[in-house]
Formats: sequence, structure tokens, C-alpha cells
Amino acid sequence: MRKLLASDQTWRGDLARAGVIYLATRAALGVFVWLVLHHERCHGLRCTDNNFFPQNRFLNGFFQWDAIHYYRILERGYSITGGHDGNATFFPGFPLAAKAVGLLVGSPLLGGILLNHLASIAAAFLVARLARELKLGDGAAREATLFWLAAPLTLFFTVFLSEALFGLLSVLALWAVVRGLWPLAFLAGFAASGTRSAGLVVCAAALLLAWERRRDAAVPLYGWLCLAAAPLGLGLFAAWQHAVLGDGLAWMREQRHWGRGLTFPWTTLLDEWRGLGAAQPIDVMYGLQETLALAVVLPFFFLRGGIPRAIWLLGLAEWLMPLLSHSLISAARFQAGNVYLALAIPAFLVSRPLVRGLAWMLFGMVLAFYATMFPAGNWAS
Repeated sequence: MRKLLASDQTWRGDLARAGVIYLATRAALGVFVWLVLHHERCHGLRCTDNNFFPQNRFLNGFFQWDAIHYYRILERGYSITGGHDGNATFFPGFPLAAKAVGLLVGSPLLGGILLNHLASIAAAFLVARLARELKLGDGAAREATLFWLAAPLTLFFTVFLSEALFGLLSVLALWAVVRGLWPLAFLAGFAASGTRSAGLVVCAAALLLAWERRRDAAVPLYGWLCLAAAPLGLGLFAAWQHAVLGDGLAWMREQRHWGRGLTFPWTTLLDEWRGLGAAQPIDVMYGLQETLALAVVLPFFFLRGGIPRAIWLLGLAEWLMPLLSHSLISAARFQAGNVYLALAIPAFLVSRPLVRGLAWMLFGMVLAFYATMFPAGNWAS
């Protein structure tokens, strides 16, 4: 087993590493959260509406923040209410998948958690395979698996949110393009564009990646058609909203209730930080942590190395999307499935032992922060 985990570069070795790292990180994270919840109490914005399991704080910790919206979609369907309790902005990919898995285990809530944990293992395995296909090296491939399952934002892969599924679909779409599996690339892109609006960027990146590699691997006509049709996931969602809710762009227009709307990045930063002296301390801290999270990863966009430009553009676009939306709410969380960062950061760290050690110490501290705040229902501390 030690030889398999340390040196096996086959798919079996990558899968075994993903499984072992998953078990180790989730066990450690579970114990940490269990201990934290004996002391931490909710003082955030969602302390009353996210009481899924009021008698079991550990179990309830899996269902915080936007989990309430996905739950309402499962229970009541979509609605436009003109306020924060509306759910038209949330895409159907995750709740549909949670419901499907829930049919096997008796509960869509349990189904969503099980789905996300399986998606985490699959994505950690595939990101290593993608790194090998791109010839980033064995060390970078192994580090990418560790990064996917142990970096700070991995917490959001464990809970009732869409990050784990979207991350898997993003990696799967790019890996399928590199392998020339065009129907699979279509299915992954289709599902990604039906899971998050950033799925459109994933579809575009998959198309650009195929074009970038066309001289090394010819793309047949049906391959181009598969990639061009991938955004239909969002197209069908918009058509459904038009037919049922009367507004095919409700998924975009309803963002205004969260203060979101297309703007310039500097406008977002200026407006987020304007008037901080009059803001509540928790608002100041939240704006600071989201800004710092985006700032910390910015240098890695200048360290592309051998990563294809298409994947670099995908990562940059996903980094820019919160800044273009006039709101930094959940800006850090939205980077959880950023495939470029999941390749670039491990490739940078693996050949620099001292920097790697310091980085993982920092990763552990930030993960502890998220694991302290999120399960208790808090946005910041």
C-alpha cells in the first residue's frame, strides 16, 4: 500500500491516494468541527432559518448558508418573491442530483451530502489524471489531489452546497477534452452550465482547450458539436424559468436582491469598502476576509508554467466573476472548484519544500477558521 500511494502513477495509484487522503482529511475535519461546536455559537445572519437539525449541532453544521435555498427548491420548487427568500438565482443541477441520490438513501438531504463526498473523491482523482495528461509531473499530480482534499476551501465540498458537484464537472469536462471523449465533455459541460452560472465559463474553456490542442489531437466534427452544445444546460434552465416563472432571465435578474449586478471590478471593491466606519464589525471582517482570499491567490495567475492558456483563462474568469458582480459575498467559496488554481498552486509548491511547508501551515490555519465559522452558521468572526 505504501508503494502504491508513494510511486504508482497509474489510475489505480491516483484513485488510492484520493481515497486515503479523503478518509484522513474528513476524519480530522469531522473531529475538529465536533470539538468546535461544543464552544462556538451562531451569531451570524442565518441563525434561525438554518435549523435543519436543532437537536444535533454537528449534523446541522452540514446545512448552513445557501443550503436553505436548495432545500426549499427540493421541498417547494422555484419561486420569485422579490426578496432574499426567493430561489430563482439557484441553478437546478445540485438539487436535482441530490434528489436522485436521495431516492437511493431515503432522503434528499442525505443524498446531497453523499453526492458531495463521492464527487470530492472523484474530482481529486481526476485532477491528478488531468495534471498527468498535461505533463505537469508526478509530484504536481499527487500534490493536486492533496490540495483538492485538504486546502482551506475543501470544507465547502463536504456540505449541502453545489461546490463539490460543480468542481467535479469542471475537472471532468477538461479531462474529457484532453482525452478526446467528446460525448463525456458534452455531458459534463451541460451539467456544469445547469449547476452554476460559471458553468458557461467552463464550457468556453473546454472549447478553447480543444482548439489550443487541435494540432496535437485532431477534433472531429462531432467533437466540436458536442462542445458547442454544452451550454444548453443553462439554456434549458432559462427556457423552463420563462415557461414556469414568466422570466427566462430570473436566474440573473433576481441577483439584485443580494446587491449583485454586472459592473467593473474596481467599482465592486470601492463600494464594498465605502463607509466601513459605519458598518457592523462583522460586516467589516467579512469584507476583509473575502478580499484577502482573492488577493492571496492573485500571484498564481502569473505562474502559469505548462498549464494550457484555456485553463488559465478559466481560472482567471472564475476569480474575476465576484469582482464583476458588485458583491464579494462568498467570493472565496466560489474559488473552491477553480481548476486552474488546483493545478497551478500544487505545481508551484511541489518543488519548493520550505515554501510548501509554510503554505500548508497557512492552509491549515485558514481551514480551521472556515471549519469554526461555517458549521456554527457564522459568516465571520
